[in-house]
Amino acid sequence: MIDVILADDQQLLIDLLTIGLQQSDDICVVASANNGHEAIEMAKKHHPDVVLMDIMMPGCDGIKATKEIKAMDKNIKILVLTNGDKDTDLPKAMEAGADGYVLKNISQQDLLLAVRGVCANMKIVIKNNDNEDDSQIFYKKNLHNYNKQVMINGESIDLSHREMALIAMIVESKEIVEMATALELSEGSVRNLISGLINKLQVKDRTQLAVFALKNQLVEAY
Repeated sequence: MIDVILADDQQLLIDLLTIGLQQSDDICVVASANNGHEAIEMAKKHHPDVVLMDIMMPGCDGIKATKEIKAMDKNIKILVLTNGDKDTDLPKAMEAGADGYVLKNISQQDLLLAVRGVCANMKIVIKNNDNEDDSQIFYKKNLHNYNKQVMINGESIDLSHREMALIAMIVESKEIVEMATALELSEGSVRNLISGLINKLQVKDRTQLAVFALKNQLVEAY
């Protein structure tokens, strides 16, 4: 179970996020805060896995709160959730020690993946940028050059370097055509590989495959 604290000065947003996050059976919202000071106190009290941190809050903003929480316990992951109005917000958040940065217009599915991602030691940035092809960026180690084994129902399953590369791109939400170009395969071959991975890992679809990869740390942070 991933314990989460929500820090935002808009109570309605906290209520909506709580409802959305707790629809997942592996995430529990244990507390909320309306400013940075409260976020620090709640982190001291609950020792959560992840804090979803707004930047603009009264009294003590999210940047200051992130620095203090990280100084107190570096194992608490901070996922900044913001409107992203300023170009300086992202570098300031990362400099303060944030583990991820996402915008408030993120989809519920992507937010769940982001929470699980930072919990799995990934550095995650999800933002909208009309000038760059980086609406979703997952900073990670290059896992393309070695094989890996995972346990499925007590059985060891081998994953090839090509399958590992494909998993990394699925977590990044790459399109089929992008995967095909990167792997130098046809789009049909990529679809067949994805279907094979879904069967091998005993998941229902690409979303569950991405969640499996995050939970089992098949994609790791720098």
